[in-house]
Amino acid sequence: MAYIARITICVLLFFASCSQCFMRVAINVQKLNVAQHIGPKYVGVTIDSSVIREHWGTIDFNSPKFLTLAKGLAPSFVRVGGTDCDFVIFNETTTAMNERKDKAGHTNFTMTAADWDELNIFVSFVGWDLIFDLNVFLRKDGHWDPTNAIELIKYTIEKGYKPVAYELGNELDVFHDFVVTAKEVAPDFAHLKQILSSYPELAPFFILGTDAGTVASVSVKFMTEFFEAGGGESIDVATFHHYYMDSRKATVDKFHNVTVLESLRPMLINVINLCKRFIPTKQVWLGETSSSYGGGAYEISDRYVSSFLWLDKLGLSSVLGIQGVLRQSFYGGNYGLINSNLDPNPDYWLTVLFKRLVASPVFTVPQPPNPDLRIYAHCTNTNSSMGYTAGSVTLYLLNLGNTTVPVDVPDMVNKTHHIYMFSPGDDTGLTSKSIKLNGVVLALANDNELPPLKPVIGQGNIQVEAYNMGYIVFPGAMRSECV
Repeated sequence: MAYIARITICVLLFFASCSQCFMRVAINVQKLNVAQHIGPKYVGVTIDSSVIREHWGTIDFNSPKFLTLAKGLAPSFVRVGGTDCDFVIFNETTTAMNERKDKAGHTNFTMTAADWDELNIFVSFVGWDLIFDLNVFLRKDGHWDPTNAIELIKYTIEKGYKPVAYELGNELDVFHDFVVTAKEVAPDFAHLKQILSSYPELAPFFILGTDAGTVASVSVKFMTEFFEAGGGESIDVATFHHYYMDSRKATVDKFHNVTVLESLRPMLINVINLCKRFIPTKQVWLGETSSSYGGGAYEISDRYVSSFLWLDKLGLSSVLGIQGVLRQSFYGGNYGLINSNLDPNPDYWLTVLFKRLVASPVFTVPQPPNPDLRIYAHCTNTNSSMGYTAGSVTLYLLNLGNTTVPVDVPDMVNKTHHIYMFSPGDDTGLTSKSIKLNGVVLALANDNELPPLKPVIGQGNIQVEAYNMGYIVFPGAMRSECV
């Protein structure tokens, strides 16, 4: 039997098979069902606390290029956290605390007032909202000691800074050198909420937790125990972290393998169902996430192939009910959206266009029988510089395979579509350090503005070439839910 990978988007939702085709898939843009809703800051970023320890690494807060790249992702949440958040001390603390060292070599370090000033001035200037993860390892008599946090809060109020949210601790379920159990940290969150609420200058704020390290059984157990101990009453957003694999075991093939991509689905469903059970009215976020843990895979997480994992994670998370995804990281490691030279990696451009083209609500799209093709759909963002009008629909597609997939859109055949298709930036293919948009390599023309991200405008069939991914906007879709 000949298998023809042909996707037909037509008037009815149905699957049809025949002896001469792989399996025809029909998706009616007008009939797609609304699945979920997301906010305008659905995609956010992180800056790891370790960068503060490193005196900001190669970050230059006065660099026009750095500021331009950051502004390109606004509006956005930025979470400053990670392992080192539980070792950061604002200004001075006791000598005994500074002597603490874990088996991995982490020691307490000082975040100076100048560090805090630079961070807050930066996020305000680029249009981001700051989420800061406080040190939960500062403890006294088995409880969190908020003395240093209060010192930071008072300085924050004095300077007029406005972080929007706070966390307490990072991946306590997988940190073994200093054990803080879920039952112990639950009242610590209540204490944090009481302290923050006592300062009206901080309002409005929200609290995120528990920042569980994975969604494996140990982390689900940690989250369950946290909720059973009453921790859910003190948080506004439930958070957990996700990485597909250990960076040391990563391969290029794994980064576009449908089995790896699909491994996220049961993990998301498991945690979402857990949160529905204990905190049904509260949001669930991927509070830190990327391709592979341990800083990202060398010469893989910063290459074109990594964008398959990233774009699919954004789509799958949104359709299943995750309402926030914070990318580890904006800067730092092999998985940074920008590298140590402050130049954008491929995932940066994918993220910019996601924020410009994708909005709420989220539609359910029947996935085609060809496993190499992944499709997601949303209303189009009408509040960005792209200028789309209400009623427009954005599809995003990933072709994981090595053959071209023709896409027909019969109910839009007489209307124009706008294609933003990504491909490798050079002959190295999947491991390309650059990325093309509609055949043009993306790069900053100057330090003060992003390049124009223009679509190819056409009608009729769409060819999704091998290993391509991207967005297709239908300005004439006129979906009432998008108005």
